[in-house]
Amino acid sequence: MGVLKSFDFLIGWKVGAIKATTRRIEVTFLNKFVAVVECAIEYQGEFLIIERPKGGHAEGLLSFPGGKIEITDGDDGEDVLVQAARREVYEEVGLKLEPPIRYVTSSCFIDTKTGDHIVDVIFHCKLETAPGELQVCPREVPCYFWLTREDLLRAPNSPDWLLQYLDKI
Repeated sequence: MGVLKSFDFLIGWKVGAIKATTRRIEVTFLNKFVAVVECAIEYQGEFLIIERPKGGHAEGLLSFPGGKIEITDGDDGEDVLVQAARREVYEEVGLKLEPPIRYVTSSCFIDTKTGDHIVDVIFHCKLETAPGELQVCPREVPCYFWLTREDLLRAPNSPDWLLQYLDKI
């Protein structure tokens, strides 16, 4: 089997201690991170905004479409985070994103419902053609809107972090 040369399998985990013996490696983890992506989709000065569903993180608040990175993201050689963003947008609103999909920023927070440590990666995609009617997943997206920055500033359920992300676009 050989000597363990890489800790790539530990990405996304904070390692507390590693103890090696002749037969096994024991790893103690302090915290795990859940990686999520969101995509700010823009068309003619308006952004596709969803309302977060009840029962989940930030329920009832406005957000960009997105979700958790899955183990199969990146299998086809595409950038893992970009593929996750494309997949999540398609699952939530039925929109197939075309390049360019540009990295904007990332942040880290603790989900107050689950206690999970979240790494949130934000992308931006500017549509050149009208998106047409969206096919939303009602379980994940109770409703959606095309809103300008000014609309988002006035919306009572627009969280501060969404406005901060917009400032970076």
